[in-house]
Amino acid sequence: MPFRCGTCGTNVPGDAAACPSCGFQFGVLPAGATSQPSEGGLAGTAHLLAYALLILAIPFFFESAFEMYGLTLIRGQQMLFFSITHTGSTLVLTSLLLSWVCFAALTIYSGWVAVLRFFSVRSYKDNFGRIFTIVFAVTLTHTILLMTYDHWARLL
Repeated sequence: MPFRCGTCGTNVPGDAAACPSCGFQFGVLPAGATSQPSEGGLAGTAHLLAYALLILAIPFFFESAFEMYGLTLIRGQQMLFFSITHTGSTLVLTSLLLSWVCFAALTIYSGWVAVLRFFSVRSYKDNFGRIFTIVFAVTLTHTILLMTYDHWARLL
């Protein structure tokens, strides 16, 4: 697949090792140049914490989604979280509250990742940014539907 030379801008065949116009060799750094800096020592930790938030937010998401989308379609408008607060143990309620906090933090963090990815000068093709942009879209949509549940559930 042909591409453009980053030095002179001419079209180069995909299998070329050097630019035919300026002679720039692809895959070889010029003398005195250093490689791209890594994301830093905390990049792995930040990614790990983000995935931990994602995993810890799953119980809240599934519980609220089950009541909002599943039970509402079958039985009509629900009193969200009524059954789990009245039948669940303290451990279940505490874990659901922790999951809710993680869900809120995940929405804020993934929104931050999506904004940085959208306004970035370089075009990133990383899986982390792509995954958390999708996570932001899902969590934001779910949050908006959760906050407006009383209005739209009556219409079903």
